[in-house]
Amino acid sequence: MQDKVNLYEEFFFSDEWKALHWQPEEWSSIFPSVILITPVRYAASSDHIRIIQVASIHELMEKYNGSGKQQREEKPRISASSGGIKINLT
Repeated sequence: MQDKVNLYEEFFFSDEWKALHWQPEEWSSIFPSVILITPVRYAASSDHIRIIQVASIHELMEKYNGSGKQQREEKPRISASSGGIKINLT
């Protein structure tokens, strides 16, 4: 599995993904997370790519649906961009 992650890293460093049609036009390019849906826990890691490992789609939904609810209940974090525009990160 680490070999596959290494291929994703090669793609990341190629910068080819920045020109793909699904990239947002109004923001910086975004490299997608790698989601491993398997009951097997792999010892795969990357310093450059976000890797999410879950046993099922249900677990993925629970993991991120629950964290979204917590963030909404907490005080929103506000960050200033370089142009002085405030962005609410919830």
